[in-house]
Amino acid sequence: MKIIFSNLPMKRELHAFNYKADGNVTIEYDGEVIFPVNAVLAKTMKKGEKVKVVLLSKDDIEGNSAINAGKFQKELNNINRAIGADIEYITIATPFEETRDVHETLLRDMIGKLENGAEIIGDVTYGPKPLPIIMFAVMNFAEKFFSAKIKNIVYGKVDFVDDGSGTGKTKPVNPVLYDLTPLYYLNSLTNTMEYKTSEEAVKALDVLLDL
Repeated sequence: MKIIFSNLPMKRELHAFNYKADGNVTIEYDGEVIFPVNAVLAKTMKKGEKVKVVLLSKDDIEGNSAINAGKFQKELNNINRAIGADIEYITIATPFEETRDVHETLLRDMIGKLENGAEIIGDVTYGPKPLPIIMFAVMNFAEKFFSAKIKNIVYGKVDFVDDGSGTGKTKPVNPVLYDLTPLYYLNSLTNTMEYKTSEEAVKALDVLLDL
């Protein structure tokens, strides 16, 4: 079983890209997607496989996040027509406030969607800045107490350049899909390191980074 955690954008204007994967060609998809994680799912979902997609939505003023949840489902359903996975969609909506109560509620709600032994994929491309921190915490919990396997944590990057209209508006170009999973595992590893001095710890980290 796969569990997907994906942050939803709060903006109205969205663009589909053919993302080129950096460092992990196994997740490079030849189609265009608005939501980078759907490129990963296009390459990894299997017929009949259970896939739980947890969409993380913010209650923004214009309601764009809720609208984009529908766009996500439409995009992935179109991809799934040729695959035949069993997809379940769940939306967790929280206020657009970065308070401790909101963060703790979201963390608990996300943990409530975990399943023992699941493969977990995350997308941190969109959403407020605290969301990736919360997602990493949930994944750490899932790995430790649910025997979960963290498969991919992706981030879709674009450059913004002048659109040539003379109005000062920009357009996104050069889409690249990054897999941040090694960063997650590096963080997990440093949390378990035990050394008597900071100098020893830094030397050990340098060895790890050179591997």
